[in-house]
Amino acid sequence: MSCSVFSLFFCRRTYAAMASLCLLVTMPAIAQSTITLHANGHSAAAVTLQYADSVRLAQVVSDSLKQRTTATAPYWLGSSLTTTTVPSAKATLIKQLTTLSQQHSDDAALSRSFANTAQWLQQQIQTQRLPVAIDIDKVRLHNADNPLLNGNYQLNLANHPTSITVIGAIEQPQQLDWQARMAASDYLAHVSLLDIAANSEVTVIQPDGVVQQHPIAYWNNAHLDIAPGAIIYVGYQSLFNNYRDLNHDISSMLINRTL
Repeated sequence: MSCSVFSLFFCRRTYAAMASLCLLVTMPAIAQSTITLHANGHSAAAVTLQYADSVRLAQVVSDSLKQRTTATAPYWLGSSLTTTTVPSAKATLIKQLTTLSQQHSDDAALSRSFANTAQWLQQQIQTQRLPVAIDIDKVRLHNADNPLLNGNYQLNLANHPTSITVIGAIEQPQQLDWQARMAASDYLAHVSLLDIAANSEVTVIQPDGVVQQHPIAYWNNAHLDIAPGAIIYVGYQSLFNNYRDLNHDISSMLINRTL
């Protein structure tokens, strides 16, 4: 009897061990962090970096540099870490702009401005930018700039741009050649502003996502630098009813543009 019990116990232990071994062999390793990497600019093909556990940003940036084949160093100011999902407010904002375009069909230029801004946002804003600096020196030297990543992200190592973008209360978004020491008012001299365009200041979204107000009127004009790859957003001066926050909503959405 005791031998039978011992045999039964042995068989159960052996089965359990074999089952555990089988589980370990057949279950694939699950990465805790997956990085979709654009190592040679956002328009280049992406590769995937996978980590079996949480990983520091410095490690990801260091590994990403090994994947970069472009001869020049990344444009750190325009490099970014984003989610892999579309900003939640994007659809609502585009719907508002489309509605405004339809409501102002009697003003062709204004109607096209709203429609073209909506189209630009639809094409250019695909992920949500996270408020971290992507710079190999910063992430290595400062703990505050080296967060622990756990989940799915997209990392973009930008190439050095040669232009800036003007969008908002103009008929359609325009790219202009970047020039050193050129102020917002100088760039606006090369575009046709709508009658309802803001005339005292514009919003500048620098390539690192920093948002600034730049004066453009003759009475408050002061020089503020604009970096390559920046966006100048010209606000709509006269907005009514449910659209009083539109300028803020657009400029906030522009932060998510990646180079």
